[in-house]
Amino acid sequence: MIGVQAYGLCLPGGLSIDDLFMGQSALVRLPDDYPVVIGAPVTESLPTLDKCFGIQPRAAQLALSAVERLGDVPADCGLVLGMSSLFSEPEYLAHAMVHRNDCQRMSEVLGFGGDHVLHELADTWRITGPRLRVDSACASGADALIVACEWIRHDYVDRCLVVASAAMLNPIGLAVFKNLKALSTDDDLGASRPFDRRRKGFVMGEGAAAVLLERGQGACFSVQGWGQSMNGYKFTDMPEDLSAMSDAVRQAMGMGLDQVTYVSAHGTGTPSNDRAETMLHRLVFGKRAIHVPISAIKSMTGHCLGASSLIEIVVAGESVKRQMAPPTINLDVPDPACDLNYVARHAIPLNPGFALSQSFAFGGHNVAVMVSP
Repeated sequence: MIGVQAYGLCLPGGLSIDDLFMGQSALVRLPDDYPVVIGAPVTESLPTLDKCFGIQPRAAQLALSAVERLGDVPADCGLVLGMSSLFSEPEYLAHAMVHRNDCQRMSEVLGFGGDHVLHELADTWRITGPRLRVDSACASGADALIVACEWIRHDYVDRCLVVASAAMLNPIGLAVFKNLKALSTDDDLGASRPFDRRRKGFVMGEGAAAVLLERGQGACFSVQGWGQSMNGYKFTDMPEDLSAMSDAVRQAMGMGLDQVTYVSAHGTGTPSNDRAETMLHRLVFGKRAIHVPISAIKSMTGHCLGASSLIEIVVAGESVKRQMAPPTINLDVPDPACDLNYVARHAIPLNPGFALSQSFAFGGHNVAVMVSP
C-alpha cells in the first residue's frame, strides 16, 4: 500500500474539490479568435517569475500552484512529472525566439518543454532526489503516479512528489484537437456532457495536480493497485474487443473487484469512447456493472489532458473517503447505449469500499488505479 500524505489541486475556473461534489462548472466562453467557443481555463492569478524572459511557461505556473497548495515538500523526495508538452506553450516559444540572446540558462531556452517544469519544481523546493518526466497523453498523470509507487515499492525512494500539469488551452492546441474531430463545437456552457445522448466531443480544460506519496497508510487516501496496457490499435479509436483496456482495469483491482463501490470514468464526452467505456464496465464487472456508481468529473472541469488522470485519482480518493460520488453534470438525456449507474446532476452517497479511476488516452495508453480511504 502506498499512501497519499498530501495533495494540491489547481483546477479550472477557481474550482475547489468541494465545488466538484456540489456540481459546479468551470466552463466559460473563450475569446472570439479561438477555434471553439467553450473551454475551462484556470482563472486565478499565477506565478510569473522567469529568470530569462520575464514570463513563466503556463504549464510551470499551474504545476507550481498545485504544489504550493500541497504544503511542505521534503528535499530528499523523488519527483515524477506527468506532462505532455505538445502545443502547450506557443506564447512562451514565440517570446523565446525573439529574446533568445538575453538568456543565460539553457533550461529557459528550452522552457516550453517538460524539462523546464521539472527544473522549476526541483529548484523551488530544493528537491535532491531522482526525477523523471512521463508523457503518455492524457494518461500522463496516472502513469507518473504509478512510476512513483513503483519507486517506493522497490525502495528506490522513501517519498515521492508526483505532479501533473496541462496547458494546451490555446489556439494551436484547440485547433489540433478540433481537426481530429475530438472537440465539442457546441456554443452552450453545458457542452461537456459525458454519457449524454447529445454529446459531441470533449471540452478542453487546463489545470494541475500534485500528490506526496509515502509507503503505508495515507493521511488523505491510499493507492491499493494499478494497471497499465497499450491497445496496439488506431491512435484515436478503441479496439472493439476492449481486451487491453480490461487487462489494465483487472490488474488494478487484483482480487478486489467486489470491493469497488465507485468508478471515476475517463468520460470525455466523445460519442464512441463513452459507449466503449460503458461496454468495458459490463465486461469487467459483469452483473455488478449496473449497481456500481460511475461519474465523470470532466463534465465540470473539461478535459485537462495530461493532468486529468491525476486530478481524477485525487477526486476518487476523496470520494471513497467522504463516501460520496460527485455528479456528472449536463447528463440530462441519457444515451440508451450508456445505460449503467451513471451519477447524474447531483452527488450521491456511496457504500464503504474502494474506488477505481481509469484513463484511456490517445495513442492507446490505458491506465487504471484503485484507491481506498
